[in-house]
Amino acid sequence: MQGNSLKRAAFTATALALACAAQAQTPPTPPKPAVNSIMTTRVDSEIKIDPSGALVEYRSETPLPDDVRISLERQVRAWRFEPVLIDGKAVTAKARMRVTLAARQLGEERYAVTVDNVTFPATGYGVLPDAPPAAVTVSSRKILPPAYPQGLARARVGGVVLLYLRLSPEGRVLEATPVQTSLLNVYGSDKTLAQGVSALEQATARAARNWEFNVQLHTDHPSARDLTVSMPVEFQAPGMRETRPGQWRTEVRGTRREPAWLRGETGNQRIGVSDVDSGDVVPLASALKLTSEVQGVAL
Repeated sequence: MQGNSLKRAAFTATALALACAAQAQTPPTPPKPAVNSIMTTRVDSEIKIDPSGALVEYRSETPLPDDVRISLERQVRAWRFEPVLIDGKAVTAKARMRVTLAARQLGEERYAVTVDNVTFPATGYGVLPDAPPAAVTVSSRKILPPAYPQGLARARVGGVVLLYLRLSPEGRVLEATPVQTSLLNVYGSDKTLAQGVSALEQATARAARNWEFNVQLHTDHPSARDLTVSMPVEFQAPGMRETRPGQWRTEVRGTRREPAWLRGETGNQRIGVSDVDSGDVVPLASALKLTSEVQGVAL
């Protein structure tokens, strides 16, 4: 793959080290997460599967270089899905699908591109005919943005924190867990980068404890998953522009951790920080499930 479509921006390790040192007065935190430098982009599409789970329509909505677009479409058209059941009967279903791609540099102007993850961002089960409503409907009521850690802001270090919130039926935040965090367009030592990840996660978790939501229950016995909201929180550094699907970005990505209250739950989407844009609220449950193994597949 040619490198001209993968533009890398970077800041100095010294600037990030100074920024993280400025956070030294924050309370002690758990061990710093491991970090991994990677380039990613998101590709949005609409798909249709037949009652057997075979893909019958695929329409990409994200501009891509021809070599990537052709290779991705060839892969997607071979994927298989679990049949979607309504009242025990397999049906034809349409859905929105997001494919996250990862690129790693092999040499000058050469990159290896693989499938990083696949998610289905449509809210609830509205993509299906005659489908039951979601068990819980959630909308925001009071969301105050977290304070941008001053050292990171001065060093123009931006990032995204993917937050999972466990809500009460009244809309209060009972638990707030950063699931995964990325620093954008930055480099440095693993130790220093992990400190930057932790600084953003602390700021986000503190702010989220005071957030409030409107919660409508459509079942008498909502599960922990039903009352969990996933939200990306973006820290946009001065002078930095938000990246959209189809645009590559350099991420220093922390490890992904499943919230304790969801461990043992089956059928949840595996949503990572690279899969979401600012403002996205991706449901944990999806009526569509891939049976093909796609993570790590090369284009």
